[in-house]
Amino acid sequence: MRRYLVDEYVIQQWRGRRRMIETEGNEFAYPDRTRLALVLGIVSLFVGPCGLIAYLVGDHCLKSSAAGLMDPSGETNARLGRLLGIVAMCMFAFKVTVGAILVFVFGWPVTWTL
Repeated sequence: MRRYLVDEYVIQQWRGRRRMIETEGNEFAYPDRTRLALVLGIVSLFVGPCGLIAYLVGDHCLKSSAAGLMDPSGETNARLGRLLGIVAMCMFAFKVTVGAILVFVFGWPVTWTL
């Protein structure tokens, strides 16, 4: 990763794209956790209970960016992480419901012996 010093900013070159990053730190009250919301949303598709955490982190990021306390540039990541968290919670609830029906109504796997 190459870094070029231009005035008070650092330009990062990554795969042909350049973007400006402040060297002094974040001027907002909260750090950027939008990528965390997105990663948790993706992980929650495989590990269902993480969906609640992804939803809460994404919702906090969206509320903070709307209030001006967080950088609004990662709003898309926060929205997607929150949406994936909702989808993962619905999938987890469906799996638990089907599992409960199989166990309590059909007696599975106790009655299915070889």
